[in-house]
Amino acid sequence: MKNTQKPLIGFVLSCMMLSCSNNEPVSSGSSTTAVASTYEVVAAAALPTTITSYITSKYAGSTTTEVNLNSDGTYVAYVALATGTTAKTSNAKAKLNFTAKGTLVSAKTETAVTIADLLPAITTYISTNYPGATINVAHSETGGSFDVLITAADGSKLKLDFKADGTFESARIFRANGNHKHNHASSQTPVAIADLATSITAYITTTYAGATITSAHKESDGSFDVFITTAAGAKLNLNFSAAGDFVSVSSNGNNHSNDETPIAVADLLTEITTYITTNYAGATITSAEKDWNGGFELHITTAAGVRIELNFTAAGAFVVGSDSNNNYSSGTVAVVVADLITDIKTYIATNYAGATIKEAHLESDGSYDVTIISANGVKLKLYFTAAGAFVSVKND
Repeated sequence: MKNTQKPLIGFVLSCMMLSCSNNEPVSSGSSTTAVASTYEVVAAAALPTTITSYITSKYAGSTTTEVNLNSDGTYVAYVALATGTTAKTSNAKAKLNFTAKGTLVSAKTETAVTIADLLPAITTYISTNYPGATINVAHSETGGSFDVLITAADGSKLKLDFKADGTFESARIFRANGNHKHNHASSQTPVAIADLATSITAYITTTYAGATITSAHKESDGSFDVFITTAAGAKLNLNFSAAGDFVSVSSNGNNHSNDETPIAVADLLTEITTYITTNYAGATITSAEKDWNGGFELHITTAAGVRIELNFTAAGAFVVGSDSNNNYSSGTVAVVVADLITDIKTYIATNYAGATIKEAHLESDGSYDVTIISANGVKLKLYFTAAGAFVSVKND
């Protein structure tokens, strides 16, 4: 839900995405410091046993409240300290950084800080590089450094780290649907595990000792997606370049835990319900959740039976939508061809006999655009109203 930062961040992230395409946009700030990585929130069950054993032995009685899986495979675990630990306040947490293998890199104690008490250097940096952003939560850490969670104007969620004097250090962009996301519905070829490059299997054996490779696929750009189950039972999706070099890792299966709280439809902001009734007349809201930063995630079924996920900021402003295949777009939402209104499919079958429907999109106003390949090989784009009535056609 983020638009690429620019100018330099945009360049850095675009390089990252050459081998790992993610359909979610990234933050639109203008920071001149490159983003270190993206991260996703996963369940504690996704942690390697080496990490859980460390936490259990060093922080007996404490609770792991959040786990971040970074795109480079490293972890950040936030542990609520139990009574009787070295915590000086009741809301203190331990922030533990681990390598992909589960080796501790650093441990800091962080305590909540009132946003109004943040250093001017920090608030100035945020307002300059992320205009319109909202500061959600801030913490002071061991040594005086700061950890600040923000939501950018476009709905992007980031964790920013600052030194004790307020100097910016690094940023991590939250990925609600994983550190990398390919559209597995197309342009993907199964690969026999035995045929994987040695560099890939060696990386997995070394980094995830005891893991089992469950499947592998080659993407249209030559990169590889490899699915594994770790010795601890976590399901991960590793992305490698065409040359077999590790690119990123993402949770797969049931390990996603986006810190969302169910919310009654009746309690949704008027801005949200108005947006839906205006743009998706007749749609039904099937579920709604409030995210950790105050934003909202809604699942709706349109009058035509299309299932869509919509994301909104804490203020109720629309951010992005996705279809049932998690293909994201801020303006249109991809529609599974089988879910198209019967009137549209009937019109195409009648007027373009033998044509193949290649793709379809639901526009923000509820109308449709459908791309077809006619029987004689001509690529056309047809436009229909929200009710499925034909509007126009053009060569695509």
